[in-house]
Amino acid sequence: YQRRVREIKKLSSHQTLRFSMRTSLILSCIVLLYFIFQCYSLPNGVALTPPLGWSSWNSFYFNISEELIKQSADVMVSSGLKAAGYEYILIDDGWPSCLSFRADGSCSKPAPRDDYGRITVNKAKFPNGFKSLTDYIHSKGLKIGIYTAVSATTCGGYTGSLHHEKVDAQTFADWGFDFVKHDTCNEDCGIHDECLQTSTAAMRDGLNATGRPIVYYIDAGNPTTPQRLYNPFHRHVSPEAMIKVANKWQELVWIWGPSTANMWKSWFDRADDWQSLIDNIHMQISLAIYQEKGAYNTPDMVTIGQGAMTQSQYRAQMFLYAVLGAPIILGNDIRSMDNFTLSLITAPEVLKVDQDPDCVQGSLLRAVGDTEVWGKPLADNTFAVVILNKGNQPSDGVVWIGDSSDCDGSCNGGDFYPASFQSAHVRDLYARQDLGVFKNKFNIRVPPTDAYILKFTPL
Repeated sequence: YQRRVREIKKLSSHQTLRFSMRTSLILSCIVLLYFIFQCYSLPNGVALTPPLGWSSWNSFYFNISEELIKQSADVMVSSGLKAAGYEYILIDDGWPSCLSFRADGSCSKPAPRDDYGRITVNKAKFPNGFKSLTDYIHSKGLKIGIYTAVSATTCGGYTGSLHHEKVDAQTFADWGFDFVKHDTCNEDCGIHDECLQTSTAAMRDGLNATGRPIVYYIDAGNPTTPQRLYNPFHRHVSPEAMIKVANKWQELVWIWGPSTANMWKSWFDRADDWQSLIDNIHMQISLAIYQEKGAYNTPDMVTIGQGAMTQSQYRAQMFLYAVLGAPIILGNDIRSMDNFTLSLITAPEVLKVDQDPDCVQGSLLRAVGDTEVWGKPLADNTFAVVILNKGNQPSDGVVWIGDSSDCDGSCNGGDFYPASFQSAHVRDLYARQDLGVFKNKFNIRVPPTDAYILKFTPL
């Protein structure tokens, strides 16, 4: 009898242990799911569509001034950019005080912070400080942004925000800024020891604590967060690259970025050339699931109008950014735009795709040779499509609207799968011209290094 009692107690103990482990596992999953869904996006109520604006960096680097910023704001209004939806004037690197400059305008000896721990403003460039400048920009019905870095110094050697995130956030708010770009250059704040994540989270918390609505942008592409070639054992990887290149999925900026910032860049800075455009666009492939309202992947600033690419390539650039639903931050000197540039960046039906209120990032639907087909669902139950020709010869772009006997077996439910329809009305959004009704497939001849942006309305 006593042996039977002992066996029953032992069985009961094992059952209790299994129940306890099962309960703990369930509770852990609930906590994890709660954390994921509560912290996925940054709830600061700004950037409810992708930000549109202009930055000083691409055209002026460190050579910025109060006069340049005011002139650019004036032109943003007078040119019609503001009416088209552009609203941010962004000051990039080079604004803090510096005791010694290099020939390229970068800083070799940053000035110390003031007695209150705040970064001091270069009075030669901004003689009236920032509060009067932000007031001027706001008087135009525009918003204004400022730049800093996660490191002790910026990419250009000026004073950065490392260990001063809270005071800098409050200073930016006190000055009246509406946008903060947080860069990730230099080697004193990396990703593997979570310095980069901690610094950006501290800036996020500091900005939120100010009570001022401020768009927060993390430029995580310096040198770069993901790896082009997955190389977990660091074969021939330089020490500089080791500091910032993600080795684990948790370190990828699109994993931790949505709970930290409103927008983030994950690849190298854009250059004004075709290959740079394609590289940065391709880095967005498979990242659509990480984008939502108020939280955007970005391929970096656009280079439209800077002069080193052809008009067809600039068209393709604008269309690709629009179908991605990416922030469009101009980098050209908007004071001297030609008519082509202005008409392209203000094309109303193209911008409407970029600014679609669902904020879905477009997906690569098909890639055959030099031809790519990108698409995204829109809030009005239609679909935007970009047909891109990357090559130097004309190409035939095909969109499979549904299953068809003409398909070679690769369409697998059509390019819009899992959406299902067999015919659609097609409109050229840039030309603002209806092209007709098409069943099963749509095809068009695309010139070299050019693109079309179309709207498919299912029938």
